[in-house]
Amino acid sequence: MPHCFGVPSIALHYRDELREARLKALRDAESFEDIVFVFERIGAHLAGEIKRGLKSYKGAISRYAEKSPLAADIPEACDDWHSSFDGLYELVLKGRNDALHQGAFARHLTTWAIELATIVEDALVEEATQSMGAQIKVFMIRNPVCAYMWQPVSSIRQIMLANSFSYLPVMIDEKPKPSWHLISDFAVASFLRLAPSKRKKRLAYKLEEARNDKPDLLCEAHTCRASDLVEKVLEDSHGKPVLILGDNPGELRGLVTPFDLL
Repeated sequence: MPHCFGVPSIALHYRDELREARLKALRDAESFEDIVFVFERIGAHLAGEIKRGLKSYKGAISRYAEKSPLAADIPEACDDWHSSFDGLYELVLKGRNDALHQGAFARHLTTWAIELATIVEDALVEEATQSMGAQIKVFMIRNPVCAYMWQPVSSIRQIMLANSFSYLPVMIDEKPKPSWHLISDFAVASFLRLAPSKRKKRLAYKLEEARNDKPDLLCEAHTCRASDLVEKVLEDSHGKPVLILGDNPGELRGLVTPFDLL
């Protein structure tokens, strides 16, 4: 029975699926099932066959999770702070079979499922890193949400609040080639709140108008290539998101934040 996916892109595909399911569960505690469904797909892939239920995949997923020190080594060393993979897996199994998936119980179940997901995500990244080296493409978020110069500030604010984003990429279509910038939650808050009497008017401003009114609203983004090494990108980021560009002018392949490298 294989204990890995063999192809880094497959490991990263499941990492992205788990990440998406985890973020959905954070927004809605009763959406923990999405994490379970991804676990079942991972288990079927590792086991090489479709079985019945999450319980039947425990052996395959548990062996794979051992790639991450968070599965057993760290819980053993810091048992007051971390639960082992096997212990969390049992909690999720028992909780999923319980008839009551609402309120406080659902929140506990979601917490266990999210913690379980972070362990498997770490194992998936470990496999991809061993095959591809510490290149930034292992960690980048693909198809990131962007802000646009024709977009009203009210819409940008709404996207940031709905997704808990601190930054959004913005492309300025300049000659001889487009350039990428960032708009931060701090910049939006300052633009709207430091002039209370103008807040209503400024919410309706297009981003281009807002930038004309406040030239430092956008900051130039640090960019890199997907093959660049993590250490160099992290050092150059200064705590801000780094945009990963493709070969075509203005092509944004993804972004990475220090949070994604934890």
